[in-house]
Amino acid sequence: MKRQLRTVLPAVLILFAAALPATAQTEGFNVKTTVQKISDNASGFLNGIIAGGKKDPAQSLPKELVCAADCYIVVPSISPVPGRDDFAGTGLLTCRAPGGGKPAPPVFYHITNVESFGESGGGIVIFVTDKAGVKSVLGDQLQLSAANSGAGSVGEKSTGEEKSFVAYVLPSGGALGGFDPSGSTLVYASGDTFNAYQQELDPVDIMLFGIDVPPALRGFAASVEEMIKGCK
Repeated sequence: MKRQLRTVLPAVLILFAAALPATAQTEGFNVKTTVQKISDNASGFLNGIIAGGKKDPAQSLPKELVCAADCYIVVPSISPVPGRDDFAGTGLLTCRAPGGGKPAPPVFYHITNVESFGESGGGIVIFVTDKAGVKSVLGDQLQLSAANSGAGSVGEKSTGEEKSFVAYVLPSGGALGGFDPSGSTLVYASGDTFNAYQQELDPVDIMLFGIDVPPALRGFAASVEEMIKGCK
């Protein structure tokens, strides 16, 4: 009996060990990192807004504003903060090169202290419309207020919003509308950005230097390119 066990056990262990790498490898292909999930959700959210605008121009982002903006922030989901009365979410920001050039590689931002939000699960898009807004948003933290931010108008033509930050909301199952983000805070998500690029990066650095967009963020970058298609 003992001799039989010595023969069988090594064979069983070899088979078990051979199966482990294959199982782990298969599971790995099905698991997305947190940063890739955020990027994919932001891309899907923005694509939905773009498609809705093409189907019904009255429910579109104003092309004039899209083309004039210096930066775009897309937060695909705003959710209640446990134990508090406010809402928060994480998304991506990208800024265009001076003169309306190609968007720079995206970086991650949190929006916190959102005081009211119609439906949990919806998301927001914020346009940064001037150089003062760009300078302030590329810092570590920015407080949005009635002085610098406001709700945008929906439709093909802009009504001439004069705030540095102009926001829109698409609630879950709802229609695109203007959203006033006053009272909320934008915070640079350095940890998520590090996880995506595998290096410490300052928002200004990534806007100025030639850094490749990592594979996990390329879908979002493509969605922004689609949004600004046709802009000069």
